[in-house]
Amino acid sequence: MLPPTPAVVLAAGLSRRLGRPKAMVQVNGRAVVRWVCDRLRRAGCHPVVVVVDEQTASDVGRAVPWAVLAVNPNPDAGRTGSLQLGLTALVQETGATLERAVMAPVDRPGWTSDVVAALLAASGDVAPLHEGRSGHPVVLSSASIEAVMVSGRDRPLRELVAFSGVPVSAPWLGLNLDTEEDIERLLADAAVLDACFSEGEGI
Repeated sequence: MLPPTPAVVLAAGLSRRLGRPKAMVQVNGRAVVRWVCDRLRRAGCHPVVVVVDEQTASDVGRAVPWAVLAVNPNPDAGRTGSLQLGLTALVQETGATLERAVMAPVDRPGWTSDVVAALLAASGDVAPLHEGRSGHPVVLSSASIEAVMVSGRDRPLRELVAFSGVPVSAPWLGLNLDTEEDIERLLADAAVLDACFSEGEGI
């Protein structure tokens, strides 16, 4: 039996356009970070590291008490820097070299645990693909993890890793919680709420 695949949730962005922490946006009674972490755990990911900024660390810790937190003191340095911190925390937590890892940005929650399961059933560097559009979360191979770890913190992941698409049924992969308008649209969309944020999905 294969060991569980660890995961990193990126939640350290300063959310200037939104004006409040994206991780703590409430959807159907739970913080978005809780939805994302629960889905990863339900798909068999362990451990789960959440990369946070100093201001939101305590709130995220209360929302997901079983997750491992890694604090990024300078999230403006680049999202890849946050991923590096998360991967380092996974190595410390597991005590082993990472063979693969899942990465999920907290502000791209238009997926379910079934999407993660489909990715984990594939090999290599993979991303979900719905009707020609790719999205998150993604799975990184050991070679790509090494490439990320030696990269500059501000270098985009798309320049470091070429992801293969795994076909999934996920019409809301493009969901992006970037502004208050984005959140208002989400909360008014019964279809996406039922598909991605239903009460039956949580653990």
